[in-house]
Order: sequence, then C-alpha cells, then structure tokens
Amino acid sequence: MLDGSDLKSVRKNAGISQTDMAKKLDCDRRTIINYEQGVCEPKASQLFRWLSVCKIDLKPLASQLQHFKESIFVLFALPMISAATSSNIYSFIVLLCILYAVVRKNVNIAQISTLLFIIYNFEYRIITLLKTILVEHNYSAISIATIHYSFQILMATFSLVIFSKRIKISKYILNKMKVSPTIADQVLPWIYIYLLTLAIISAIEYGLNYKLNFKHLAFVYDYYEQLNYVAMLSIICLLFTMIVRHEKELKNGNSQC
Repeated sequence: MLDGSDLKSVRKNAGISQTDMAKKLDCDRRTIINYEQGVCEPKASQLFRWLSVCKIDLKPLASQLQHFKESIFVLFALPMISAATSSNIYSFIVLLCILYAVVRKNVNIAQISTLLFIIYNFEYRIITLLKTILVEHNYSAISIATIHYSFQILMATFSLVIFSKRIKISKYILNKMKVSPTIADQVLPWIYIYLLTLAIISAIEYGLNYKLNFKHLAFVYDYYEQLNYVAMLSIICLLFTMIVRHEKELKNGNSQC
C-alpha cells in the first residue's frame, strides 16, 4: 500500500500541484495535505484516480486484483464519477419523478419524490458547507470526520422516521388528500436503515484507523461512497417501479371505461 510520502513523490514527479490534484480528486487542498502527511488515507477510488492523474501504469496493480475478477466489488476499486456529478444526476432524476407525479396527478409519488429530493439536497449541501468551513478553520481530520458522520447518522435516522410514519403524518396534515400505502413505504425505511448502518460502521472503522492505525478493517470506509450509490440506485429503481405501476393502473382504468 502506498503511504503519504509515496503519494507526494508521485505527485511531484508528475509536476502536479496540491491545488491541481485537489481539483482532479474533487476535494480540497487540505485533504491532499492530510493524505500526503499520513493523517488519513485516500479511498480506493481516489487512489486509482491519483495514480491515473500522475500517469502511473496501473497494469501491475490491476494484475494483483485479478483473483477478484468474479466479484462485483472489483467495480468499487475503479475510478467513478465525482460526488458532485452523481449528486446532480440523482437530483435530476428525482426531480423528473416529481414533475411526472404533478402531471399525472399522483399524490403518493409526488410526496415521496419531493421528500427524497429535499432530504437529499439538504444533507448534501449542508455537508459540503460544513466541510468547507471546517477545513478553512483548520479543524483536524478526526474532528471533520466526527462531524460529518454524526450529521449523516442524524439525517439517516430522521429520514427513517419520516418514511416509516409517512402515512400517519400525511393523513394528519393533509387529511383531504388521497394518500395511501405504497411499495415505497415498505422499502424506503430499509434503505435508510442500510444508510444508517453504513454511516455507523464507516465512522467506527475510521476511528479505529485513525486512533489505532488499524487499517485492515476498513472495507465500508474505503467504499463508503460507492455503497451509498447502491442506495441511490435502489431509490431510483423504486420510483420507476411506482411510475410503471401507476401507468398500468391508468391504462387498466381507461380500458374499463
């Protein structure tokens, strides 16, 4: 495994500044400094991107992963689209679902999509803002991680409660609107339990890594971003399933007229 000095040497040999590397990895300069000083380690996807940016031949490293070829988790080690790009794509798709629900007058899809859109974007914007502020004020890596994971755990718990009690809350607030149980009310709580579990485990792994230098138990932390993508993809599939079901209901209703 490359250590901080190796990363710094590779970067300098490639003639890339810390600021430019931060832009390539979609992070701040303080994070690059932390990587090079050994304060924390880059995730697998960031490490691959770092080496790729520095024009390092990845074939020898890829050959070491050959015995994992049959496993889907190999995909997690590959460079992926930036967090900002994936966030925008996810938000755009959920927004399309909101527009669909408004046009097709489906209260359930509209409400669920709107809640998902608001919760996700609120969490993403606040975390981005917090990171920027904390880095500017030179908070330690462990302090930033603690605040980051604490907020994500709080948001996952809040979302779990909201979607577990959506029907009751909706009927209490919007008693005149047609709100009924859907497949989302069964699945979404489990998705947020999954996200809550990821955040807790990742926080524990990071703490062990930082305090005890226990680097062998860091699977969730290393692939935390990609594992979150699984939840995002599941939510998108869930919304599409609701849309397909609604279209079938409309079609069956029209055929009976």
